Amino acid sequence: MESTPQHNNKLEKKVHTLTHRPLFMFALFSSASMTVLGGTVVATSIPAIEHHFIYIPHIDVLSKLILTIPALFVMIFSPISGILLDKFGRIKFLIPAMFLWSIGGTLAIAWDNIYWILFTRVIFGIATAFVMTSASALIADYYTGEDRQMALGLQGFATACGSAIFMCFGGVLAMYDWHYSFYVYSGGIILAFLAIFTLFEPRHIKKQNLSTQTKQAFSITPFLPTYFFAFMTMVAYYTSPTQIPHFLTHNLGENTVFVGISISASALAYGFASLLYPKIRKLLSIKAIYVIGFILMSGGFLLIFYLHNIFSVSLGLLFVGSGGGMIIVNNSSCILAKVAKEHIAKAMGILSSVSFFAQFISPILSQPFVRYYGIVNLFGIVACLLFAMSLFALVQSRYN
Repeated sequence: MESTPQHNNKLEKKVHTLTHRPLFMFALFSSASMTVLGGTVVATSIPAIEHHFIYIPHIDVLSKLILTIPALFVMIFSPISGILLDKFGRIKFLIPAMFLWSIGGTLAIAWDNIYWILFTRVIFGIATAFVMTSASALIADYYTGEDRQMALGLQGFATACGSAIFMCFGGVLAMYDWHYSFYVYSGGIILAFLAIFTLFEPRHIKKQNLSTQTKQAFSITPFLPTYFFAFMTMVAYYTSPTQIPHFLTHNLGENTVFVGISISASALAYGFASLLYPKIRKLLSIKAIYVIGFILMSGGFLLIFYLHNIFSVSLGLLFVGSGGGMIIVNNSSCILAKVAKEHIAKAMGILSSVSFFAQFISPILSQPFVRYYGIVNLFGIVACLLFAMSLFALVQSRYN
């Protein structure tokens, strides 16, 4: 029996009402924000972890892998999760992944062994891949048009605010013991239960599972420039949580609380830039947002390169966060505007994969440079790289 247009309209109105309820939106955007909290929560503990395991060879790299090794497994599993989510649905993967995310993140407190801690981060990374892809796909499923632009902005805002709050919280806990920062991940259990009672499987996923019609093949080609921008943005952006804590503690002599506050400045700027994205998009083209975003990030790192005090670092990170927030939401918006519904999770899974691979490789690229040329000069190189990206975005004909 086919549903009537009147029945469909009633259903759409009901779905619209449900998806715009505050508790529903809190559950959805909190799920999405969990993924970014993965690295930033323990960023302030990295100098203490490095000091604790100072006798371990190459601990300067291994300690930073605590932040970034989850990204390697997000890179591997995000495309896989995208295929599974498009075929079988979102919720049945999201909820178990949220529990695994929380358990994997908290397990690090149980071991005083850097290699076992890195193993827990592997589990954590696999869970993150499914949480991130599921949450991003659900946002695209639940909202369309201007509502989707609003939702993407709110997702960025929720992510950044959560990151800023827990970064400061992690900084305070790290003052007492570096293990304590990992307790923050236990909050994911509460969010998982909230998601169970609030979120629902989108209707079109159920329909397409029953459909025998031939689907349009997925092509990655139209999205390659967007994926490239995402990669370069995250390589530069993750210079902040992996290198700034060391710069502030070792070069400027600041304690972990001020480290957390300074890095949270970037997260807050990221959040407000994301929240304002729908308004920015009405004023600027996609290309202009990329150009301005890269210039802002470049200016932020240039400020840190020239002025060496806590205030200039905080101001520079505000610029970095503002530009990064604009670009990251712009990436999602570009992809969702082009991709067919049946391929949303695949396209977003690849975006997650590219972004997290950039996070993983960021300290691997930057640390050798720091060893030979110093951390301050690294900030100057990153500034030049981002300025070059703004020029590249300017000459890109694909975005108007």
